[in-house]
Amino acid sequence: MSSETPAETFYRRGRAQLVSIYAVLEVLRRAAVAAWLFGGWGLDARIGRITREHGDIEFWVERSDGERGTAALVEEGAVLLETQPPEESREFTWNGVAFSTAYFDAHPDGTFRTQGRWSDWVFPADSFSDFPGVLGGHAIPAMSVAGMLAMKEQFPKLRNGRSWRPKDVHDIATLRELLAHPPE
Repeated sequence: MSSETPAETFYRRGRAQLVSIYAVLEVLRRAAVAAWLFGGWGLDARIGRITREHGDIEFWVERSDGERGTAALVEEGAVLLETQPPEESREFTWNGVAFSTAYFDAHPDGTFRTQGRWSDWVFPADSFSDFPGVLGGHAIPAMSVAGMLAMKEQFPKLRNGRSWRPKDVHDIATLRELLAHPPE
C-alpha cells in the first residue's frame, strides 16, 4: 500500500508527464518536426499552469512530418504501439508515460483537416501558430485556443463523434473564456 497522498500522486504523475512533454518536443525539434500540444495538456499550456490530472499527452504533427517524427522518437527510446491507423495517429509510451501524435493536413483555404475516421474535422486557419503556451515556465507549442475550441465544439457532430463528457463541457467554457479574455 502506497503512503503517497493524492496530492503527491498528482504532482508525481504531472511532473513525469511534463518531463515527457519537454523530451518529446526536443526530439521532434532536433528532427525538424513541428508539434503542438492539444487536449488537456494543450489547454493547460494556454492557461499557463497545470489544472488537473491528465491520462495522456497529445501532439498534432503535420502528416508530411509524421514518419520522420515517429522514427526519431523510436530511435530515442519511445515504444511505438500498433493501436491506431498510421494515417491518423501513432501512440507511444516512453519511460512509463503515454503520448500520441495525431496528423493534420493544411488545405488551400487555410484550414487544417485530418484523414481516416476523423476526416470531417476542420480546424481554423490559426490553429497551428508560432504563438506558444507556457508550462512549468517554459514556452510550449500548443494548438491555438480557437483551434481547440473548434475541435471540442465539432466533436459530437462528427460521424465518429460522441457526446461531450463533463470535462469537455468544462473545457469548452474555459476555452470560450480564454478566447474572450486571453491571458496577458
